[in-house]
Amino acid sequence: MSDKQPSHPITLEQVFFTRSSVISVPGHQPVSGLITSAPENAIEVKKTEGTTGHYAASMRTVINQSYDKAYPYAIDMECVGVFFADNTLSETEALRGVTITAHSVLYGAIREATAWLTGRQPYGTLMLGLSILKGKPPESVDKPVPTNS
Repeated sequence: MSDKQPSHPITLEQVFFTRSSVISVPGHQPVSGLITSAPENAIEVKKTEGTTGHYAASMRTVINQSYDKAYPYAIDMECVGVFFADNTLSETEALRGVTITAHSVLYGAIREATAWLTGRQPYGTLMLGLSILKGKPPESVDKPVPTNS
C-alpha cells in the first residue's frame, strides 16, 4: 500500500492582477438597512495556443460602476490565472475542470484583495459574498408547431 496520494490533474502555475481599482464613492450617504450591490462577475477561459495542457483564465468583478452614493465603493478588479491540465483529462474535461478551478481561485483572490484594500479606505472593509458559477443556458431547439388540418 502506498502512502502517496494521487496528484490533482489541474495545477495553478501563476496568478496576477491586471486591474485593481477600489474607489471610495465621493459623497457616500449610508442608508439604513442592509445595502447590497451584487458583483457583476465574468470569467473567460481559453486554451493557450501552441502549448499542450495550458489554459489562461481571466475573471473580472465590477461593483457599482455608476458610482451610486448609496454604496461606499466603486470596484473594478480583474485577475488572471495560468493553469495546466495533465493528459489524464480529455480537452472537454480539462476546459470544464479549469473553468471550475479558475472561478474558485480567481474570485477568491479578488475577494481577498477587495477586503484588504477596502479595509484601508474611509468606509471600512467590504467582504464580497460567494460567487456561483453558472453554466450557459441551453440553446433553444425550435419545435414544429402542430397545426390542425
